[in-house]
Amino acid sequence: MSRLVAVIGVAALVFLLVPACDDVKADDGLDADLTVDGAQFYRGAPPAANGGPDVASVTLQTTVVHVGTTGKPVSCTLSPNASAAGFALQGDVGYWIVPSGAAAVETPGSPVVKTQLSFSRSMALGTRPLLVFAVDAAGKVGAANETNLIVTDPYAPKGRLIVSLSWDTEADLDLHVVDAAGVEIYKGNLNSYAKPPPGTPVDPSAAKNGGILDFDSNAACVIDGRRAEHVTYASAPPPGHYTVRVDTFSLCAAPSANWRVSASLDGKSLGVSQGESLDADEQTAHDRGAGVLALEFDVP
Repeated sequence: MSRLVAVIGVAALVFLLVPACDDVKADDGLDADLTVDGAQFYRGAPPAANGGPDVASVTLQTTVVHVGTTGKPVSCTLSPNASAAGFALQGDVGYWIVPSGAAAVETPGSPVVKTQLSFSRSMALGTRPLLVFAVDAAGKVGAANETNLIVTDPYAPKGRLIVSLSWDTEADLDLHVVDAAGVEIYKGNLNSYAKPPPGTPVDPSAAKNGGILDFDSNAACVIDGRRAEHVTYASAPPPGHYTVRVDTFSLCAAPSANWRVSASLDGKSLGVSQGESLDADEQTAHDRGAGVLALEFDVP
């Protein structure tokens, strides 16, 4: 099958699938937990099985998924009469349709779909079923193959006070936290701990108890996949008023970046805010005191 015929075929196939639900519209799926390369996104629950072709196998390198992971390879072998494969995470806002490719040498007559999966930085942790289903040229849908993915966050912060910044594009945003003592923690001052004057005894563990920035994500547009920064206090933070700002160092060619800031003390929320970084935000200074006000809170 030529590439052109495959594209036309999947377009006709999707036309058959979508009209059954008037509220299912094609869009970019920017708010979905799952993104599939080379696929078309459709909002709503995946179509129910109605006697269509089967998924013979689904191959993943591992079922462990880190939040924010991009380009995770997946290969699916379909029944001979399948024209496309559908992908969805259970409970997500929509599903993805990918046209099938040529049969593999080891599975003659059975079309294969090879693509890559990417996962949102903000998706919930825990077990999340990945549903893969096959569809034929008449729009018939087969029973879904279900694989349980284990969603983890290797960069999850730990501490008594946790201030977090996350965003949704490959931009370089920076978290700034000014603590109750007036010390600003950001990429130019990673730790609120200040060395005592010369001649004063030094507590070797004191530096571990300050407010510490864990990582400068996407620094200078070197993309690391995290899209998140945290300032944490392992022990009791200084009581008083705290201010949080978000500095847009660079959008790294993205049109914008939607960000979220949160703060919690001993697991209890102290506040949450959201905002958007635009081109104008890149033009400001990027040192101490930089950024837009995102959140203020008090530590008792």
